[in-house]
Amino acid sequence: MMEIIIENWENILFILIFVIIIGVLFYTGNIKKIKQILFYLVIKAEKELGSGTGELKYAAVTTWLYERLPTIGKILFSTKQIDALIEEAVAKMKQYLSENENARRLINSIDK
Repeated sequence: MMEIIIENWENILFILIFVIIIGVLFYTGNIKKIKQILFYLVIKAEKELGSGTGELKYAAVTTWLYERLPTIGKILFSTKQIDALIEEAVAKMKQYLSENENARRLINSIDK
């Protein structure tokens, strides 16, 4: 077994580097998509569940996100990373709604 590894170390190294590069590209490409999905989901939760329901909204957003994530995404992103991304999306939503009167009215005017 060791002989095979020694004889093919260049090929093994190339494959290992290739897999790492693909993993990094997949991870970085999906971060942007996940941020967009989460922005939509936190706004949807705010619209449907209203203010004062933070824990319920968090549960809804995480459930909706995991329903949409491919299996590999569930493996690559830890719970802590997902929590941080949700917090980032909530901050973005608050800023967006504070700057956009029409969006704020739309979210607040829809019957829950």
